[in-house]
Amino acid sequence: MSEFFSAGVAAEFFPRWQALVGAAREILERRSPAMVDPAETFITGEGKEICMLVIPHRWLGGVSLVIVARPEWIDLRWAVVTDLRDHDQIDLGKVVDGWASLDAAVQALDPVVVQELSRFIQWSCVYRGEAARPRRIRASLDLNGQLSRLDVVSEFSLWPWPRREVVERTSLSSTNPPAFRLPVPIGRLLKQA
Repeated sequence: MSEFFSAGVAAEFFPRWQALVGAAREILERRSPAMVDPAETFITGEGKEICMLVIPHRWLGGVSLVIVARPEWIDLRWAVVTDLRDHDQIDLGKVVDGWASLDAAVQALDPVVVQELSRFIQWSCVYRGEAARPRRIRASLDLNGQLSRLDVVSEFSLWPWPRREVVERTSLSSTNPPAFRLPVPIGRLLKQA
């Protein structure tokens, strides 16, 4: 059995979406992206009708590629997933592609997911002075010529402290992790899934 999507809600809970879960698993098994830990990929949803497949980058604190399947449509989006008490973080994600039917999604999923696995993510950490812990962490993606920002950590400050910014590039299929690593809060997420 595949390790991908073996955590969270069991895939069998979503009989309508079995073909989609299978297609996503097959892509991840074949591509084996270095920055995706199979044990950290999981399934969540809303009832039996809405299924969400979450594929987090292992070192970006919840920055994830998410497949959202609803009876009306299926889409692929980027989101920061750190809390699943509700699915607002996923709902507010940046959509990169969508399909009107399950058959269309399964047919088109492979090239679209493969492209997203290699999409560069600009990982920006802003520090106050020489502090070791960043005050702001952001992931930015170039989506159709527009820079889309995903805030991972943001501490507001009124004081204009000297600051330094460290910017790196990574992707889900990168072979080297970023210098500043923020693990996925997988324990909390799986309890809430």
